[in-house]
Amino acid sequence: MAMSGSSVVIHGKNGAGKTNILEAISLLAPGRGIRNAKSNDISRIPESLGWKVKATLEHRNQTHEIETYVDNKSLRIVKIDEKIQSQISLSKIYRMLWLSPSMDRLWIEGADGRRKFLDRMTLNFIPEHGSLSINFQKLLKQRNRLLKDKVYDKNWYEALEVKMAIDGANLNKNRIFTIEKIGKSLTNLNPSFPKAKLSLTNSQDLDNSINSNDLAKALRDNRQRDMMAGRTLIGPHRIDMSAFYLNKNIEVSECSTGEQKAILISIILANAWSLTEYVGDPPILLLDEVAAHLDDDRRQELYNEIVNLKAQVFMTGTDQNLFGSLNGLADEFEVVEENGLSKIINKE
Repeated sequence: MAMSGSSVVIHGKNGAGKTNILEAISLLAPGRGIRNAKSNDISRIPESLGWKVKATLEHRNQTHEIETYVDNKSLRIVKIDEKIQSQISLSKIYRMLWLSPSMDRLWIEGADGRRKFLDRMTLNFIPEHGSLSINFQKLLKQRNRLLKDKVYDKNWYEALEVKMAIDGANLNKNRIFTIEKIGKSLTNLNPSFPKAKLSLTNSQDLDNSINSNDLAKALRDNRQRDMMAGRTLIGPHRIDMSAFYLNKNIEVSECSTGEQKAILISIILANAWSLTEYVGDPPILLLDEVAAHLDDDRRQELYNEIVNLKAQVFMTGTDQNLFGSLNGLADEFEVVEENGLSKIINKE
């Protein structure tokens, strides 16, 4: 699938395989991709043949060969210019953002999805955030095991809690930094898109502090309660991200479905603009079925933002006419299904 480097439109019937293309591209970023699927779940069913994604990236007058696949031990491997690298290394070369229909319920479902959404945005600003999160989760798992097994030796807890507090405070620091960056871009975003104020929230009394001493003390003071619950009840793994719709002065969770979608698009666009300013390059954007939910005016404004960003954007939709106002500013492909396989047709 060769492209000019401009935006890309992919259209076709439902089930033809449009989202599969975006998922393959998303696997060139750290994490589980646009569907949040485990490596083994991505393999073709029922053959379970495994999978591999390869791409050539031209960036800052350099060309990189990117490859990722699952090995015979079901471990995901990443290669950059034929050398095995960590997944986080991908974020040090380029950034990638995406929006899919599965994210439409972000504001009305559990905090876990919003936390993952925030951490993915943070990872693009601070690639080390991924390793920090993994380290914190390992420590959290060890502490939860002690709690579940009713271990009372405080020395075991203190050794873990000091490390957890340092990593946890840095996680919150990174998240606050990201929210501030995106918040600034939201303020300056095209007036056609709704404005929202993002913030970190926590159901516990513990403040979302970036002070490791405060977090260590809170973990220590909460041990008895945690032991009764069998898990750690406070900390950066329990924070939530809230959004306040400034145009109507209400929480986004109280908005209509259409307003929630529009605000989500606003955040993605603001994230893209803030990343462009911060790292000097626009991110790659994956927008799955995004145009169908917008009226004509807002759809045109979205395309204008995309053109102004000068980012490579991949957009999918069932209706080719939804992209007509791009006026030839995007490469166009059609996906059709033939004998159970997806076929890509260049519409030039």
